[in-house]
Amino acid sequence: MNERPAPRIVCAAVKLKLGLIVCGPRHFDMTMRDNLRQLRLTVKDSVQGFVDQFGDFYTREAAWEIAERNGQILRDLSCGKGVLYSEHLY
Repeated sequence: MNERPAPRIVCAAVKLKLGLIVCGPRHFDMTMRDNLRQLRLTVKDSVQGFVDQFGDFYTREAAWEIAERNGQILRDLSCGKGVLYSEHLY
């Protein structure tokens, strides 16, 4: 039996109130906005976060822990530690 590999953060995402997850390279970049517009969805009451390689959603705080554990944090930002932003990753 193969074990599932440890999660890695792969892209920004928002989890909408109805449970749908919309992904993009960065939060609310053109890709994410286009997807939301085409689906006729709004982001009211959405949660910003990230997804891993399995499509599992993590809040910014939970994603920070995963990214830090995997050595994915490439930049130190003035926003501090413990809350992941896509700018930390690339």
